[in-house]
Amino acid sequence: MSHELPWPLVVNAPTRDPTTLLVEPRTLAPLRRSDGAFLSEAGERYGIEDGIVRTLRNVDPDLARELEAQEKAVGDYGDPRLLMPRYEHDMARRAVFQLFGDQPPTGNILDAGCGIGLLGRLYPEFGLIGLDASLPLLRQATTGYRLRVEGSAEALPFRSASFDFVVALNMLHHVINPDNAVREFARVLKPGGVLVALDPRKVLPVEIAKRLLRGKDETFAPTHKAFTVEEYDRIIEAGDSFRIESKDRIGFITLLSMGGLDALKLSRFIPSTDGVAKLLTLTDRMLFKVPGLSRLGLNLMVRATRV
Repeated sequence: MSHELPWPLVVNAPTRDPTTLLVEPRTLAPLRRSDGAFLSEAGERYGIEDGIVRTLRNVDPDLARELEAQEKAVGDYGDPRLLMPRYEHDMARRAVFQLFGDQPPTGNILDAGCGIGLLGRLYPEFGLIGLDASLPLLRQATTGYRLRVEGSAEALPFRSASFDFVVALNMLHHVINPDNAVREFARVLKPGGVLVALDPRKVLPVEIAKRLLRGKDETFAPTHKAFTVEEYDRIIEAGDSFRIESKDRIGFITLLSMGGLDALKLSRFIPSTDGVAKLLTLTDRMLFKVPGLSRLGLNLMVRATRV
């Protein structure tokens, strides 16, 4: 299946000033700009650093460990010698195809867990709003974002019903309580808004291999998780706020090979990582054309509509 968009890229027309969407996390009180920062009605100050609005507060020990691992991984996410970043490009294009289908984007798009800003680099015309809990990652997301916010997906600092689309690429398995994050996605989406989420599927041999190969890696947090199909459905549909429209299992040869070579530190010795990545991706697509083999997919991708 081709994942080329069926419409020409056009400049999206979202809310003109995205900072009007900002609220205080948890209380949801509106924020107002004042002297290079944002202030809540109660006088709480949220600073701006390197163009990033900093709303993250009360970091618990589990999130602290996750953020420490993410900071250690900043260099890996953009390393051209590694294979997994190329897989992430393919997954991002698939997610955008699922998100918008045959219609160009219209309205506000939240890139939840935007990391180093892959979506913004691929689709700068979308005028994204990016949120991540990691300030070092957000500092890399310099293209394609009208607003970048350091904050928790479990307490989004945005007005209710303020987004038309939410995309969550490989982020729920990093969130300490993913159920809370999905409830927040539902809150900030307008009725009829669309969520596309992508995360690892839980397969016991793969999880054992991860722990053996990466368990002592400083970029692998102990909070890292994966989901069975049933768990993922339950998380997305919790609270009856979302109706799942489609779900797919994707990535098999690509994930096993690219992830394994990266984990073993062998990717850096491959003369043409681009060529290898293209070959593995093509192999996966051919494999998944065989009836029934798509069930092998090691990533779960869900498209759900806010009811």
